[in-house]
Amino acid sequence: MVTRAQLSQERSRLRRDELLAAAIDLFADGGARAITHRAVAARAGLPSATTTYYFESIDELIREALGAHVRKWSSELDALSAVDMSADVSLDQAADFIARVFERRGPEVAALHLSIFLATARDPRLCDVAGDALRSLERLATVVLTKVGVEGSDEVAAAVVALIAGTALRRQSGVYPEETEARFLSTAIRGVVAAHAIGPEAVTTALSGLKPAAS
Repeated sequence: MVTRAQLSQERSRLRRDELLAAAIDLFADGGARAITHRAVAARAGLPSATTTYYFESIDELIREALGAHVRKWSSELDALSAVDMSADVSLDQAADFIARVFERRGPEVAALHLSIFLATARDPRLCDVAGDALRSLERLATVVLTKVGVEGSDEVAAAVVALIAGTALRRQSGVYPEETEARFLSTAIRGVVAAHAIGPEAVTTALSGLKPAAS
C-alpha cells in the first residue's frame, strides 16, 4: 500500500521535474538569461515561489536542468546502442538516412542541442556529464560502424562524431540547403571510413601523389 509520505515524495519529484523541464524550454527560447525564478515557475504553471523552495539559486536551477537533460541524452543513446540492429545497414544509404534525420530534426533542434552541450561542458561541475554524453554518442557510432563491417572502429567513431558536430554548427548558417548538408556529411563519413579501410600507408601514398595547383 502506498503511504501518504510516498505520495508526497512522488508529487515533490514530479514538481521538481516540471521545473527542470520548464527551465530547458526557456533555455531554448533565449538561453540562460531567459531563466529566472518567476519565468520558470510561470512556464511550469506553478506558484512563483516554487523554484526557491527546490533550488537555492538560479545558477543551481540552471545547472540541475542542463545536467538532467544531458544525462537523459546519454541514457537514450546508450539504449540505442544496446538495440539489436538486425536490419541491413549500408553506407550507401547514408545520405538518404541523414536527410530523413535532418527533416525530423531541423537546424533549430541542432542549435538547441549544441547550446545545451556547450553550456554543460563549460561548467566545471558538469563537464563530466558532457563527456559521458559524448562517449555515449561515440559508442552508438561504434555500434553502427561495426554493423557495416568497420573493424577497430573506435577512432573512426570519434571522427564521425566530430563530423556530425561540425555539420550541426554549419547548419546554423543556412549557407547550404539541408539536402546538400546531408550529402556533404555522408561523403565525409564515407571518406573517413574508406581511409580507415585502406590503412594509413595507402592514405599516405595517395596524399603524396597530390600536386599543388599551378598559380
